[in-house]
Amino acid sequence: MESVYLLFLFLTLYPYVFYPLLVVVWSKRLGKIWKQEHVTPRVSIVISVFNEEGVIREKIQNALSLEYPKDLLEIVVVSDGSSDRTNHIVASITDPRLVLRAYPQRNGKTACLNRVIPDAKGEILVFTDANSMFPRDTILKLARSFSDSRIGLVTGWTKYRKAGGDEDTTGLYARLEKVIKYGESLISSCVGADGAVFAMRKALYRPLKECDINDFVIPLNVIGQGKRVVLDPEVYCTEKPSEGEVKEYRRQVRITNRSLGAIWRNREFLNPLRYGVFAFFLFSHKVVRFLVPFFFVWLFCAGLILSSESVVYAGLVVAQAVFIVVGIFGILKCSDGRAVQLCSFVLLTIYAQLIGWVRWATGKSDVIWQPER
Repeated sequence: MESVYLLFLFLTLYPYVFYPLLVVVWSKRLGKIWKQEHVTPRVSIVISVFNEEGVIREKIQNALSLEYPKDLLEIVVVSDGSSDRTNHIVASITDPRLVLRAYPQRNGKTACLNRVIPDAKGEILVFTDANSMFPRDTILKLARSFSDSRIGLVTGWTKYRKAGGDEDTTGLYARLEKVIKYGESLISSCVGADGAVFAMRKALYRPLKECDINDFVIPLNVIGQGKRVVLDPEVYCTEKPSEGEVKEYRRQVRITNRSLGAIWRNREFLNPLRYGVFAFFLFSHKVVRFLVPFFFVWLFCAGLILSSESVVYAGLVVAQAVFIVVGIFGILKCSDGRAVQLCSFVLLTIYAQLIGWVRWATGKSDVIWQPER
């Protein structure tokens, strides 16, 4: 039973502690940066929106102000059945680089992308969200990695800032993801992209199933065609942090649900004989992480069994129970502080992933996305 407990403890910590350490050490010893040179291919920025009247004008102005040759830049706003003033605001902005593709009925982001991508003029497609703002040199930095013919997709990361200020509020989880993906990129390919800022060669785009989560499946499709997927740590966008545990919970449930389905439908990428080290990255980064809720529960149960025989294991069970209680206090806003916020975020994620598993196992899929603002 002690061996079982230690196994569950290792597996619970593996995707958040041991795997990141492994990737960092591995990438420092054997990793190698890809070629990056100044290039300016024709680019289409694709902005997927649904009822974004509060931010769409700012987003378009941000896109139009980017440092990139005007004759090589196209901005495509894809409106998925918006019923507010989003379409009117976009249509009122006069600029030859701006294109509105408004669909009257909601079909989901993936269905809209399948319809609009064939008509995009860019050699490089840049995907982003309405509330994600780019620094002025973002497109130039994204483009430079495509000077390397081995690179098929480049992703950045999201930096969170408070409204009306420059204070960086990016959480530990987002920073950890950045470190992991960059390490994976230096060795082979990173797992997934940041849906708020990533670019790919248009020639590599393959139509997606409506249930696919685009920022996970598109990178897999690129890797399946023999090209690399990398994160450039100098490429980022800025967003306001999400407000409220309910919205974060719903987001995590949706991500878990759709990601599990995507992993199952693309399980051939877990074959190391075919995809080499990337198969190990995918298993460690996604599969084990989504299994953490089960390991966490089993860890607690194993600890309870051992606690009657050992003071050490009794203490570990108490520590885990304290973690749960502190996390609940944080979710209920009964307490505050960095440690409390970390406990509440991890606990909320674990619970949301469990619900995501239930929804996936019972055949419920979250195809239509709802922006959590």
